[in-house]
Amino acid sequence: MVVKVFNEALAAPRAMASTVLGGLYTGYLFSKSDIVPILGPALSMSMVLAGPTDLVAFLEGFVWTELHLMAFETKNQIVGLDEDKLAKPHRPIPSGRITPESTQTLYICLVIASFIMSARHGLLTPSLIYFAAIFAYNEFGLARNWVMKSALSAIGYICYCWGMSVCFDHDRPLSHLSWMALVMTGAIFATTGQAQDFRDREGDAAIGRKTLALILPQGVGRWSLGALLFAWTTGLVYFWLPPAGFSLLLYVLATVSTYLFVTDYTEESDRRAYWWYNMWLISCHALPIFHRLRGAAM
Repeated sequence: MVVKVFNEALAAPRAMASTVLGGLYTGYLFSKSDIVPILGPALSMSMVLAGPTDLVAFLEGFVWTELHLMAFETKNQIVGLDEDKLAKPHRPIPSGRITPESTQTLYICLVIASFIMSARHGLLTPSLIYFAAIFAYNEFGLARNWVMKSALSAIGYICYCWGMSVCFDHDRPLSHLSWMALVMTGAIFATTGQAQDFRDREGDAAIGRKTLALILPQGVGRWSLGALLFAWTTGLVYFWLPPAGFSLLLYVLATVSTYLFVTDYTEESDRRAYWWYNMWLISCHALPIFHRLRGAAM
């Protein structure tokens, strides 16, 4: 009898805990595929641009970025449901974890929360730019055009780094050097972001999306991407002047990614190549640290 009463008393807290954990896991599934390619580079650059920060500022920057990323992902996965049913059935909507209607409600809540947090940190400008970009990306269908997709994705990358850097730096405005770094990161992703599209060719073709991975002959698209990785590596090394060891690391990461892209055209190999590309991208985003270190040594 006592055990029964005890179990009944715990039933409500258990149900609540299960609901909360289930909701958090669903949120994780929405942004799972973008943890490395988006949060990785954004964290790398923001920590470099802002310098040492405290735990509260770090968490605020992380939450600001995650709110904006989740807002994009929820809307993008509503719009791309047919594609996800075919190529990514594990995602929350096609797997049945959440309905499109509930996802739309979640999206609205995320947008509101993003603007509230941006108002608190003086970041309404990047939020307005960001949501205008993702509205054009999703609702206007500009993601189907490879030029607009690359441009809008680059704007998103800049906004992630912008907001996170300001939060990490306790709401101080970005310096001139920080703006130069953000413009560079936007240009890098605008010209090499097609690396992500090789692994998604089947789904993109099914919905009629025109990406460089589909438009260009495979050899041309892959070798041109490799050439861009090496060109950017050379330019970034020249501009930021990292130590020889770090420069070598960038060239090694670019080489491994290029090798995988050009030697095996399967989507499984492209996913591995994309992982190495992201390691290269994260390392590129860390380059401004060497300018900071040289300034501190003077």
